[in-house]
Amino acid sequence: MPISPTVKQELQGYALMLGSILIFSLLPYYLQFLAPVDGNTLFAFRVLSQIGFGFIFLAMARKFADLKAIFSQPKILLLMCITSPLIALQWWIFFWGPVNGETINIAMGYFLLPITISLTGRFYFKESMSPLLWAAVGAALIGVCVELYTSHSFSWVTLLICLGYPPYFILRRKSRVSTISNFVAENIFIAPVALFLLYIANQQQLPLLPSLDWGVLMILGAGFLGTIAVIFFVSASTRLRFTVFGMLNYGEPILMMLVAILLLNEFISPQQLWSYSFFGIAVLLVISESILRITINRKIAF
Repeated sequence: MPISPTVKQELQGYALMLGSILIFSLLPYYLQFLAPVDGNTLFAFRVLSQIGFGFIFLAMARKFADLKAIFSQPKILLLMCITSPLIALQWWIFFWGPVNGETINIAMGYFLLPITISLTGRFYFKESMSPLLWAAVGAALIGVCVELYTSHSFSWVTLLICLGYPPYFILRRKSRVSTISNFVAENIFIAPVALFLLYIANQQQLPLLPSLDWGVLMILGAGFLGTIAVIFFVSASTRLRFTVFGMLNYGEPILMMLVAILLLNEFISPQQLWSYSFFGIAVLLVISESILRITINRKIAF
């Protein structure tokens, strides 16, 4: 039996989301090999390398006309002036936070993010939520409460992450520009800031390359992984219901926890195990709801 276009699009969304989660979860491990380069410099190199890889993907997809159209339409340019700073802040905090003692607050932001995205889908996009999805939100809220009680922290970093992404995705859904073209254009908008950060680092004589051999390739590798992960992530957001997309974001902190324990030899407390258990339950409920809905739709179509 042929798969309907709607189901096919949703399955593509799941595949893209899985890819982005895997890459984002492994990036913290990869970044350990880029010492002693600081977070601002890594962010700058990421932006510049993403422009290069973005142009390569545009050439492969033959989408240069879409990129040119962005810079010839005032409405799209205005939208880009808003989305570029929003996504730049998220990329920057991802690199700046861990080297400035904000790892716990970053984690809390990503714990709250799926809830804010899901609630945005429910109340802004007017998407319906089944009992299973409401149960997933409830389980996630319990996990966040446990984590808040354990860490006793709630900072501007947390708010930046959990409240900064929803407006970005709302505006991205209003744009009809292809994901790759939009991605390259946003990086071009951010490039002056990246160049300024590299200038400051050079003036302060900070390390610009990792201490390992093949440092340039390592930096380019981080840019390549970041490019693939972001393109997958944004593409998934346009193919999945916003509520489902939001709750699936819990896959990233759960996998990051496994990476921290298995690869970075970090310790997890019993209290954190409780919170992660509730996050895992939330993800399983979302997956169960999606499988059930797809099965029912296929039976109806049959």
